[in-house]
Parts: sequence; C-alpha cells; structure tokens
Amino acid sequence: MDVRSITIEMVRSYAQACADVHLCIERLRTSGYDLLVIPSRGASPFVDGAWSYAHALRNEKYADFDPAAPRLKPIEELYVPFTADVADDFPIPSSVIRRYWSRVVAAMVRRDGHDPALQFHLFLRSLSGELATGSTNIKGGGSGRFIFIDTVVSGRAVCEIADAFAQQGVVQCHYIFLIDEAGRRLKPEYRQKIDALVAAGTATKILVDRIFTEDEGPAMSGIWTVTFPVLMLKAQNMIEGLEDAVGAGLYYHEVAKRRDRSNSAITVSNGILGTMLFAAVRGSDDSAARFLEKFQHHVSGSGLQGQDVTEWIADPLIMANLPAVANTIVSGSHVLRAQMSESDAQKIVASFLDQQALSPKPNL
Repeated sequence: MDVRSITIEMVRSYAQACADVHLCIERLRTSGYDLLVIPSRGASPFVDGAWSYAHALRNEKYADFDPAAPRLKPIEELYVPFTADVADDFPIPSSVIRRYWSRVVAAMVRRDGHDPALQFHLFLRSLSGELATGSTNIKGGGSGRFIFIDTVVSGRAVCEIADAFAQQGVVQCHYIFLIDEAGRRLKPEYRQKIDALVAAGTATKILVDRIFTEDEGPAMSGIWTVTFPVLMLKAQNMIEGLEDAVGAGLYYHEVAKRRDRSNSAITVSNGILGTMLFAAVRGSDDSAARFLEKFQHHVSGSGLQGQDVTEWIADPLIMANLPAVANTIVSGSHVLRAQMSESDAQKIVASFLDQQALSPKPNL
C-alpha cells in the first residue's frame, strides 16, 4: 500500500483497533493470561498502540505524578518469527514452516527443553550476535494460557497456525485476530474456521478498515525479519524430528539510530508513526492528521517502501553478525531471505548436531 494513500479515517480505525486490543488483553489477564505472543511484524504497531492507549486512559483518570495512581503493568511479550515468506518454488510449504514455529512456542510454554524445534531455534540465535534480540526465557504462559495476536488478510496464515497449535495439544491459547478491510479479503474456508474459533470463545475478532502497516517492512514496525531457506532444507534433511515441521528465521528490532546514521530514516519513520498513533488513540484528530502528513512525506521521500532501500539498510548488520550469509534477497513483503552455500548450511546443522550430542538439554 502506497503510504500516500493512507487517510485520517484509516488512522482512526487503526487507533480504535489499538484500543480494542488493550481492552481485550486486560479482560484476558483477569482469567490468567499472562503472555502475549507476537508472530508478525504487522501486529507489532497495534501492540505499541494498545500500550499508548493504556497510557492515555491512565492520564485521563489520574493527575500526573499522583502517587495514588495505579502503575501500568505491561503484559509479557514474546516475539517469534512465524513468517513463511519463501520463494514460490520453495519445496517446503508454509504449513510446515508454521507448524515448526507452533512447536517452538508450545515447547517454550511447556518449558520443554528437549524439543528439537526449540533447540534448533535457540542454537541459531546463539550464532546470530546482535541480531538475537528479545528474551526466550519467558516467565508467563506456565499455566498453558497465552494470547496470540496476529493480522489477518486472507486468513490462511492464522488458520495454519491454529491447526498447528491444535496438533500440539495447545488448547488454552486465545487468538486476537486483527482483520484487514473489515474481513472483505477473507477467503470463505478460512472465514469459517475463524468464526468457529470465535464461537467457541477462543478467539476475538477486531475489524480494521485498512492495516496500512501490513507487509511494509521495518519502516512501519522497526522489526526486521530474516529467513534462511537453504539452512531450512538442510535442517529438514539432517535433524531427526524436523522432517514435517521445520523453520529457520530471526526477528530483530532495530530502531535506534546507528553511529553511522545509515538507519536514520527508519528511526524517524517509527518515531513519527508511534506519535501519530498516540495522538489518534487519544482522539486528537488534528495532531494525528499533522503527524500523518509528516509520516507520508518522510516515508515516501526516503524511499522506505522500496525493497532496495530495505536491503541497503539491513545488509551491513546482517553480514557483520552472520558470516555464513553470502547475500540477501528482499521479498515483496520486505522479508530478508539470507542466502548461503549448501556446504555452509550443512556445517551449521552438523555443528548443531555435535552440540546436541555433547551438551545436556537446556532447562527453561
């Protein structure tokens, strides 16, 4: 979506969805849900906007610096790269990749350090230097209850994930579905599955006029996604237990300006977007409209929706932290597909297998 086509009406709808996310999370917390799993870049700005709404609510009801005012208590967040963005001719289907990530989350929630899917994910993070951001040592979810928030366009991704969780015996997950274009793009078979989850009380639908952050890359979320197609294929062939559920990917957050200022444009875009949403959730239309104009001018002027710009900003950090990566290919949705030789991928998997043979299983 061209950033110049975003309207203030879209921003209002987006802000209302942020408010609805906050209210839904708070309702679920009263029932013991203490972990929020965020599997997509598109969902992240809604989570940030929900937090802005929580601040706005607090500021409306309590004087600044009032010692009697309740403290805001954000829910624990777990970012996991569920993306199945691969080339059209890639031999591993999206359902297999999403099954892998569902296994990773299920193992984390169960504190099951023996699951090979989780072990391989932790191993890849251990090789990723500064790109291994965010903790995997979660405190929440121990009761089996967690919230899973995702954006929905056709419905395919969330239905594959829900099916995979069901196969893992995950029965206390509550889904928050942020549905683009108020559901007009949902495919009938996926709409039926989503409606069944809602009817069963295990999902909440939040309709959005237009999710203008979806698949627009780090300019909208500050989250960079890296997948490793060749490594995925080697892992599937070499690691017992990953034959029908395999993945290899990373999320990393990078918003703060680098010393060389090479990511300044991303830093600015995320700052303006966050301020715009904060104004919108407070109902300050005039302020939101001014920041929308600034956002559109900055993103279009900086070329941040171009795949070549995403690659130019991302590559130095990726190459500095992942020496086996030869180059990256940026997909239409701004996912970075890290390319490596088959021999390097085989060495990485062999190193993982050697480590598993020599090391005690991790405790979570």
